[in-house]
Amino acid sequence: MSRRFFRNSLRIMIAALCLLTPASASVALEKGDREPMVVTSARMEADELGNTVTFVGEVILKKEAMTLTSDHLVVFYDPASKGVREIEALGNVVVRKEGRIAHANKAIYYSKDEKIVLTGEARINENENQLGGERITLFMRDDRSIVEGGKVLFYQDKQAEGKQKPVTRKIK
Repeated sequence: MSRRFFRNSLRIMIAALCLLTPASASVALEKGDREPMVVTSARMEADELGNTVTFVGEVILKKEAMTLTSDHLVVFYDPASKGVREIEALGNVVVRKEGRIAHANKAIYYSKDEKIVLTGEARINENENQLGGERITLFMRDDRSIVEGGKVLFYQDKQAEGKQKPVTRKIK
C-alpha cells in the first residue's frame, strides 16, 4: 500500500475522532461528563481544507439522549478550535429525544448554542399532540422549542363521553 493511502486514511480517522470530542470544553465542565457524538453512515468523505466531514447514506448521529437520522449530513469544524461548529442534515431528517419525534427536510445543529433549527415541512409529534411550522427551533439544553409560521394540534382533557377533543391553533 502506498504512503498516500495511509496519509489520507489518517486524516479521515482524525476527522472522525474529532466528532467524538465535546463541542466545547466549558460546556463539558458545566454539565459534567458528556457522552461523545457518534455518527454512522454508508460512506464518509473528509475535506481537510474545507474543515468538513460529509456522511452519506443511512446516516445516524447519536449525542447523549438525542438521535438524528438523515440521508446526508455535513459536519463543519471551527478551524481555530478544531471543534464541531455546526452540523447540517438533509433529506428525511428525524430527531428523537425523550418521547418527542421531530421531522423535517433540513436540520442545522448549532453546537455553541446546542440548538437545532428544522425547516422544510417541519413538525414535532409528542404523544398525540402535533406541532408544525415553517421553522422549528429545538433548544436541547432547555428542552423547549419555538414554532414559527405554523399550527399546533393538541388534545384537551377527556370529555364526559370519554373521547378527546382536538384543538387547533394557528401560530403567527
